[in-house]
Amino acid sequence: MPVKLSHIALACPEISKIAEKLKSLALEVETIHDVPTEKVKAAMVPVEVSPEFRIELLEPTSSDSPISKFLSKRPEGGMHHVCFEVEGLERWKTTLEKAGLEVLPPGIRKAARGKALFIHPRSLGGVLVELEEIVNP
Repeated sequence: MPVKLSHIALACPEISKIAEKLKSLALEVETIHDVPTEKVKAAMVPVEVSPEFRIELLEPTSSDSPISKFLSKRPEGGMHHVCFEVEGLERWKTTLEKAGLEVLPPGIRKAARGKALFIHPRSLGGVLVELEEIVNP
């Protein structure tokens, strides 16, 4: 039986502030509702799922890798980042910077399946976000 991704949940102190920043990524809140049993408010942001979607497991190959740093704080591991597939990465970089989101240096870089950029977690409620432009060989 196939396994289907339902959602990725991100804790945030104030939905409206994160929702406003997500607009820079062309993501809009569709619904907001209370979940009394969990004592939370939940906002649902629909996204299209790429046919290239995968779960990526990251293991450091050097003690100075970003994943080594992450694991030094969380030895058991955990969610490292959320990645969205895009086209026109250079345009996205410009759009994000104009919106005041912090793109991590060096900006656009070579990635596992093409090129990517990362948005600093402080720009999006503590979540590291990657934008990936997949280049098919």
